[in-house]
Amino acid sequence: MNSKPTRAGCLSAILAISLAAPMSAELIRFPDDPAVADVRRDFGAKGDGVADDTAALQRGIEASSDRGGRTKILFLPNGTYRVTNTLVVRARVGPWVYGESRDRVIIRLDDHVPTNVTAVVRTHPSDTEAGSADWFMRCFRNLTIDAGNNPHVDGIRWFGNNSSLLKNVRVTGTGKVAVNSGFLGQNGPNLVQDVLVEGSFETGVRSAWNWGQTLSRVTIRNARQEGVYVNATAVGIEDLVVENSPVALRNEYPNDWTWWGGVVALAGGRFTGGNPAGPAITNTSVLYARDVIATGFRQVLQSTTPGGSVTGGRLDEYLSHPAVKLFPDSPDRALRLPVASEPAFAWETNLANWICVNDHGAVAGDNQDDTVAIQKAVDAAAAAGQTVVYLRGTGGGDPNWYTLDGEVHVHGSVRHVIGLGFGRVIGGPTGRFIVDDTSAPVVKFQHLQAFGGRPPAVENRSKDRTLFIESCDLRVVGNGRGDIFVTDCPSGIELRSPRQRLWARQLNPEGDSDAGLVRNHGGQLWALGVKHEGRGMRWLTDQGGRTEILGLFNYGPGIATNDFRPAFDVNRAAFSAAGVREISFGNTYPVKVRERRGDETREEKGGGWIGWALYSGWTAPTSNAGLMVPGP
Repeated sequence: MNSKPTRAGCLSAILAISLAAPMSAELIRFPDDPAVADVRRDFGAKGDGVADDTAALQRGIEASSDRGGRTKILFLPNGTYRVTNTLVVRARVGPWVYGESRDRVIIRLDDHVPTNVTAVVRTHPSDTEAGSADWFMRCFRNLTIDAGNNPHVDGIRWFGNNSSLLKNVRVTGTGKVAVNSGFLGQNGPNLVQDVLVEGSFETGVRSAWNWGQTLSRVTIRNARQEGVYVNATAVGIEDLVVENSPVALRNEYPNDWTWWGGVVALAGGRFTGGNPAGPAITNTSVLYARDVIATGFRQVLQSTTPGGSVTGGRLDEYLSHPAVKLFPDSPDRALRLPVASEPAFAWETNLANWICVNDHGAVAGDNQDDTVAIQKAVDAAAAAGQTVVYLRGTGGGDPNWYTLDGEVHVHGSVRHVIGLGFGRVIGGPTGRFIVDDTSAPVVKFQHLQAFGGRPPAVENRSKDRTLFIESCDLRVVGNGRGDIFVTDCPSGIELRSPRQRLWARQLNPEGDSDAGLVRNHGGQLWALGVKHEGRGMRWLTDQGGRTEILGLFNYGPGIATNDFRPAFDVNRAAFSAAGVREISFGNTYPVKVRERRGDETREEKGGGWIGWALYSGWTAPTSNAGLMVPGP
């Protein structure tokens, strides 16, 4: 479907505002603490652009991700770190690598390295054998990766599962692929966010043969073949900028296996200075795309699918294949819920404002409740006007976690709760962090993982405070009206309050559920890049709630043929999902979607793998009053 322009007067202005280049101004510092390793102080790196810092950086990466001892943050002060070989992440968990500033922390590979050097950084121990999909919590942030002059070398071979974040990173130099997520199978889901690719690479980002990926606010300049290449995976993409590249986005099948091709949902694209004889987007697989402007190309989209090609330089909303729907009056378009980026959040560089829970009695690994100690740290910080409360990273054999059996109220000046390394926290049934009307305007939780244990909850009970969760697997609960942002999280979600809003980017809830891993009871929930694994209901939307998903990979490891729990349940509510892929090396879901309107219930049934450009389960407005959803 190629809809006629419906917002001709405002689309260009919206894209000009929303598709800005990634920001680079973030300045990061950490306290002098055993949980922080400084690559210069602790490992002897020089950072002068002359000395070979390969061994020092490699030791730092291994120390950051050493679960046999205590995981740490690896901090890279400003400088140019010359390397002569690939830096390799060998551990299954970590590392947590932070640069002081994006453009002044440069990991630069020597020019003309041997052909056995395949990347500047590789976050998997092997170039050829994935082994499994059990490589978690990679975090590279706020630095530049320079491939030098090495046409055969990738900037970063990016591999991470469930929760892994490449954020505010610049990749430059002359190389093959800037961010290569397709060098092995079994990769993903993971998140690439606020990444700038420049220099001269054949491909900016390659997403192939993996379990889903999310690209958020990525800018690619001067790619020699294509900006983004996708096959054999599901990818959610927002606000993609591609400049001076022959093709902006290429989405295709790697072979003739049904629904094994790329499944893409693209929301927002600005493609400029391309090939005047060719299209900005080429597609032979499953594609949903909207709000795209292309200049300098022959046309915006060339596709071999039933949706056909699109001439001209703009694409308002496009489906490569007809929309799947259970009620004929559901529109052939997505819900288009309002989209908000994560709130601006300044890193605390005044280290006097950091306070450690371990200094107030919290002890990892003793199986004793740490609620009182964590609350003491929060209370002390609030009394002193301090802003950051941190937990030292854990490691070693089980038990190695902090225990949270009660409630911790985050209040006053405290706006950041972070684990420095593997901040493993196991919760009892009532264990939770609370954000309420006494909290700071924006409260962020970061690097807190239960990892195989019961995750505590983080709950927004406030009227107007914003809760921001990044790289955590805390259970997310909305019990108020304050906004919630969830980024790079393998978390379950429940919105309990009508009209509460939540935006998720790279969400990976897993497990067996009768009620739904994600439950939206009357709220507004937008998600970019979702992956599931397990059996039973994945998403429930009811009580007039509105849910929109862009880019979803549903992996069922063999669903029983008599298991009629739907993957998606829409009960008198509004739901759309674009770019949906389901595969299973066994039975797939017998019931994909169950949708109820009034007293009538319908189901989308059928075995086999699927690749949907769009599922539409909502009723279009009948007036200017806004979105209408089925009533009870």
